Amino acid sequence: MAGTEELTMVHLGNTYLEHPMSVNTDPRFLKLLGLLRGADAAVANMECTIHDGQDWPAFGGGMGWAGTYMPAPPSMIDELKLLGIDAVYGANNHTPDFAEGGIMTTVKYLQEKGMPFSGIGASLTEASAPCFVESTNGRFAIISACDWGPRLMMELPFPWPAGFMPSDELPPFKSRPGVNLVRYEAVVHVDQAAFDQLRRISDGLQWERGKVGRRGGGVRTETLIGPSLIGYEQDTDTEFFFMGRKFVLDDEFRISTFAFEEDLERMYKMVREARRQADVVVFGLHDQSHADGVADFIRTLAHGVIDAGADLYINHGGRSRGIEFYQGKPVVYGMPGFDLQQQLTRRLPASMLQRLGLPITASPHELLVVRAAGREAASKAGGFLPPGGPTPEARVIMEAAFDRGGAFKELRLHPVGAPLIQSAYPRRGVPGLLDAESEESNAALERAAELSAPFGTRVEIRGGVGIVRAPGVTV
Repeated sequence: MAGTEELTMVHLGNTYLEHPMSVNTDPRFLKLLGLLRGADAAVANMECTIHDGQDWPAFGGGMGWAGTYMPAPPSMIDELKLLGIDAVYGANNHTPDFAEGGIMTTVKYLQEKGMPFSGIGASLTEASAPCFVESTNGRFAIISACDWGPRLMMELPFPWPAGFMPSDELPPFKSRPGVNLVRYEAVVHVDQAAFDQLRRISDGLQWERGKVGRRGGGVRTETLIGPSLIGYEQDTDTEFFFMGRKFVLDDEFRISTFAFEEDLERMYKMVREARRQADVVVFGLHDQSHADGVADFIRTLAHGVIDAGADLYINHGGRSRGIEFYQGKPVVYGMPGFDLQQQLTRRLPASMLQRLGLPITASPHELLVVRAAGREAASKAGGFLPPGGPTPEARVIMEAAFDRGGAFKELRLHPVGAPLIQSAYPRRGVPGLLDAESEESNAALERAAELSAPFGTRVEIRGGVGIVRAPGVTV
């Protein structure tokens, strides 16, 4: 908890509130409120668009063709403030659910209601800039970004972020609103036989002519490829571009990733600027790759922002991957969601219903049932799916403690749960802090320890809280 000798900052994962929760009086929920309100700063990832009915839906929800649209009412911001939230991460895959108009409507209500935010804005500069939270014990800077690139198995090229990528323009043009994106691309590593076959196929189909045209900037009707179209598709004896994807000669089959350098440099610049103005600098990335393990581009970004001056790096895309220490600073590779009320969504665009074969009169519940059945069928057929399988998540609320000078002290992991409300349609109730030493609490902390162990990070369970310090520091 906050005190005169330290600064504390509490972080909530994905949060989307269709319905209020502050009226709840459950003791575990009240303990949660005490934690949030007692911190010097409390931050949540606002996993939604603030929508007032004036903006049309983007083609995809959550940057995917069948993702759930998450339009929260403006009252959600009031609810977050009642909970004790002092600022929000705005960059994620659901902020653009209603395209540029929805982004600007979200900005409008956040500003009107006095909620600090980062990660979205009316231009690239605004979307990239940090926000600040003032407390009696110090100032926090919060930078928010979202990844953009291939997902899951990373086998399919990803479309460019039309409708999401902001820009800085000069008169007479107006800057384009959007999300602070860290774009990345996948590189496919193959053996010699596969590498030679790719060359043979490309030669046989005369695709090499298309690559030559794109390299020189002479083709203007092709889909954008890689970090930049002109000059990107340069083949060598060990690298070959096929269908817009880079293949690398290797001894094994695998996939690696890399972030676009211009995006990395923009993030580092913002961190350096925030470092001048704040006691504690936090960088949060909403990651949607959801492949197994920690992607190369994420580790590059995490280490890079700490080198630039960040005190804490967090992924809050909904999946736990453990805690690492780099240069004595914590790198949190994933936080499960806090309260995503997508099962309680009241309205969905008719175009989404039609894409899943439903009539425009279908209810959101009917769509969720159809989609759940599709997931189950894909799982039985051996398909690789995003999180939601039998592996338990380390569902915790993370409290980061720093000394009055801003130096990192420790992370405190508070297990959180939500009761299952039994009815005709079972649903999750309001989340709250779990009782210390309970079976559910111990399971969450033991899972956090299991995920962090490969990084050499120890989680000590003490009084129902997980205590994490840099290796070599006595807990």
